[in-house]
Amino acid sequence: MRANGNRWGMHLRLTELIGALEDYELVDPRASIEDIEVTSLVMDHRETDSQSAFFALAGSHFDGHNYVKAALDRGAPVAFVQHRVDSDIPQVVLSEGDPRTHLALLSATLWRRPSEELTVLGVTGTNGKTTSVHLLSSILRSLGVKTDALGTLWGRLTTPEAPELQRKLREFKDAGDDAVAMEVSSHSLVMHRVDGVSFDAALFTNLSQDHLDFHHDMETYFRAKSMLFDPSRSQLGVVNKDDPYGELLLKMRSELIPYSISDTRDLRLDASGITFSWRGHPIVSPLNGLHNVYNILGVLTTLVALGWDESSVAEVVPLVGTPNGRMELIARDLPVSVFVDYAHTPAALEAALLACRTLDPKRVLVVFGCGGERDKQKRPKMGSVASSLADATFVTSDNSRNEDPAEIAKDILLGVEKGSEVILELDRKRAIELAVNMAEEGDLVLIAGKGHETTQRIQGTDAHFDDHEVARQILKSKFGWSPS
Repeated sequence: MRANGNRWGMHLRLTELIGALEDYELVDPRASIEDIEVTSLVMDHRETDSQSAFFALAGSHFDGHNYVKAALDRGAPVAFVQHRVDSDIPQVVLSEGDPRTHLALLSATLWRRPSEELTVLGVTGTNGKTTSVHLLSSILRSLGVKTDALGTLWGRLTTPEAPELQRKLREFKDAGDDAVAMEVSSHSLVMHRVDGVSFDAALFTNLSQDHLDFHHDMETYFRAKSMLFDPSRSQLGVVNKDDPYGELLLKMRSELIPYSISDTRDLRLDASGITFSWRGHPIVSPLNGLHNVYNILGVLTTLVALGWDESSVAEVVPLVGTPNGRMELIARDLPVSVFVDYAHTPAALEAALLACRTLDPKRVLVVFGCGGERDKQKRPKMGSVASSLADATFVTSDNSRNEDPAEIAKDILLGVEKGSEVILELDRKRAIELAVNMAEEGDLVLIAGKGHETTQRIQGTDAHFDDHEVARQILKSKFGWSPS
């Protein structure tokens, strides 16, 4: 194999690249296959150039085969297709089966299987993925291991498409990284994005209702998550035993390693964070809430299972702060506390509100909405959770996408507890302002749903919107506070 570096990463002859495939047909109107070199695989014809192989996928909204000619016009030297297209471009017609499996295999081949040169730690579950990846990567860096991270905070998709994923892993390795911690979404498993990635360890956090617009039911959702723990993907697996689906996963695969809240001693949750004893070692963390106890336990168990020393790992936990938009305190030493959190599922919102209660506020006020064109079944459940655990609930908009925000709010309001204080304000900025201004000394305001996000999508348009910025502006106006 001849593979030379370029600004994208690799040059590879097409004949060498397709050597990874077991079955395919070459259609070469120009008799030029032998001369073609490839530096990247692209799924968007607008990103093609003279060394980009265009991979045509038939999706639910667009069929890439309709854009083969456009890719050729932009200089693409070859197209990977599921059926022959009437075009002058050389084509590799793939065998039957899911084309995404071919895409993942080709991507791994092009980038020389970087995961085999890295320690790759995958985290899956409904909630806690981002915080767990943050903990894993931060602890490893504190132990002197050059580590990078992939996930919701680090890219457009929780788990990138196969070409981008393999490219990023190669870039990490070539930059000197020894390890990568990454979020692994259920979508990425079902859609074969992580095929071709060798995981040294897989961590399961929990499973609760989310993404049923895609998976349709919890059983299918669980099967998608459990794919990561197949021995062909991951060398070892660590699973939350206290989660019902985690318990089911442990019964399915006896070799998996469990962790549980029973692994702790002397657990304390308060305004200073989390403290407990684990395997005889004191654990101290500035994170808040019982859900973060589980995140810490999962990470500790994973790292020790991989061979890191228990005491060394335990000693650096206090050094890891809060990830962006995860129970993040906006300002300290003010009469009112304001937190921003990404919670956008019933279980995550419940965990965040319970975490707020451990801080012993006088009252908890919550601002949240639900995303459009996503699992509608969770909307009334989130209304029920918010109104039962908060003293006042402000229902507002989130990323409504192409849905009517008022209709989304109606779905949420169906679940609110009778007699609870609920304020409907669809303007998110105004809702946050109302909540902070209603808050009195000793109260806590939780702004949930968007977390780290800095845009709000409404009717197909992304407008700048940052919960952090809005909260800071209101706090400055109310208290004369200025961020240091």
